[in-house]
Amino acid sequence: MSPSFQEWISEDQELNNLLVEIQEMDCDTLKQAEFALKKLSDVYDLPLMPEDLESYQTYFESRNIADPRSVYEEAALIKFLEPDDDPRGIALFAVYNVKHGMGVNLNDVFKKNAKKVPKSGRIGIKGEGLNTSIIFLNETDNWFDLGCKVMIKLL
Repeated sequence: MSPSFQEWISEDQELNNLLVEIQEMDCDTLKQAEFALKKLSDVYDLPLMPEDLESYQTYFESRNIADPRSVYEEAALIKFLEPDDDPRGIALFAVYNVKHGMGVNLNDVFKKNAKKVPKSGRIGIKGEGLNTSIIFLNETDNWFDLGCKVMIKLL
């Protein structure tokens, strides 16, 4: 069983050391958060970007994770649901979710946008780092032509 988010933070000494190091960086919270995304993905050997998922297939299969996400995807979804949260918290929660095989419920993302799930059930994610936006795709939209890095479909 996975530790709770709070247990993970309080019990993982390496994580605690990294969080202190990140908070002491001489830059704004967004830059700290983007550094955290990359650093923690590396430390925990997690897929940072969607194109990294293929090389982690065995990892996800061994944990019975049918629909894996990268840290980038998870962070974008969390940011969409909680846009006013501290970006460092968004980054940390995204890493926690991917590390422990959890994720944002896509129904919550669709409900926040339209109060119902559209027929296509597809979203695209555009942007870099934590500077992302969620694009709700119609059936005829080409996510790549819209500048999205990835398309996620509600199963």
